Amino acid sequence: MSQLPLDLHSSEFLEDPAPTLGWLREHDPVHRSPYGYWLLTRYDDITAALRDPRLSSEWTKKGSLPGVSARHREAPDLDDPFVRAQRVVLHSFNMKDPPSHTRIRQLVQQAFTRAAVDEQRGRVLELVDAYLAAGLRAGELDLVTELAFPLTITVASEMIGIPADARAEFRASFEDTERLGDPTATDAQRDAAKAALVWQLDFIASVVEARRSDPRDDLVTALVQAEADGEVLTHDEILAALLTLYTAAGTTTERMISSGMLLLLRHPEQWAQVRAQPQLVNGAVTEILRYHHPNQQTTTPRLALDDIELRGQVIPAGSTVRVALGAANRDPARWDRPERFDITRQELVSLGFGQGIHYCIGAPLARMQAEQAISRLAALPRPLVLDDHDIRHDPRRMDRYERIRVTFPD
Repeated sequence: MSQLPLDLHSSEFLEDPAPTLGWLREHDPVHRSPYGYWLLTRYDDITAALRDPRLSSEWTKKGSLPGVSARHREAPDLDDPFVRAQRVVLHSFNMKDPPSHTRIRQLVQQAFTRAAVDEQRGRVLELVDAYLAAGLRAGELDLVTELAFPLTITVASEMIGIPADARAEFRASFEDTERLGDPTATDAQRDAAKAALVWQLDFIASVVEARRSDPRDDLVTALVQAEADGEVLTHDEILAALLTLYTAAGTTTERMISSGMLLLLRHPEQWAQVRAQPQLVNGAVTEILRYHHPNQQTTTPRLALDDIELRGQVIPAGSTVRVALGAANRDPARWDRPERFDITRQELVSLGFGQGIHYCIGAPLARMQAEQAISRLAALPRPLVLDDHDIRHDPRRMDRYERIRVTFPD
């Protein structure tokens, strides 16, 4: 224990979270963080929590986004652009409980259909093949900046309808807004995060207004036109849904593809199996999601509406509760030899996309992109060689990579 980083927001923890999460799962499964929230790490506790109505996703009941300063909760300035932006985000379907969640998600799902995802398959293949062709010509490829990043940002932006000349700035703004829920962020980082959120919503609002007068074949138009049983999405619900979908389709999927390929290449016997048996790609993606969830520590936090007793601890009403999906996915009470990466694992699907009513709405798109990218890499006529000397964690977020370089020797 003395060797483990127990600060769950330190770079040391984020660089290698599994040992600390494993210790917490065994010795402190209902962990009271010094940052003020409770963290659950056992599979059974987390699956129960994801379905427990006493653990609310509706942060309007507290008045602010999780992790945001209480200053905006206690005396909100309605003329403050960030207060307005925060209230819009709180309309996202992943921050709602039934019946509001049911209504909004049904309308969003109507626009984000499996058929719409399947229509992206050809575009995904076109993009992947172009990136790999460039890599083959150069003799090397960065799996982050030259494959996973441009693939997911392009697909997400094209589906939503973000103009090509604005995509880089729009994606970069998410680097800043991620600090909103980070208790270690500096005042300057928080101010930048707030400004970025205001900018994002202003930008998305302009796209939505343009689609109202000029409908196109994109997700914005589909959300504007979505209707079921006389119900339609409000303006704020559309804005919040688009930000949520972009995050899931872009940043999270980007991490899954790049980190997943790193896992496969670091297990060369299993990468060889994928190359020899393409049908194993589906199982490989499933195991990647189990073994290395894109965010090892948590999902959208929950708000305890009542006192909750769990394993001898009492979580007081009003507390923030986080669930460590990465820890649950390696719980030995659930998985046989959970620390072993095994793409032929026959056990049940993990919590990689969550569970219950908040199961990730973008799961089909994320899986499809990962499967296509890995399949195309496995089918290349030249082998990939991982450059272990050119792998870098992202200094802004140590739970992901800034660079993973491979070469294509003759």
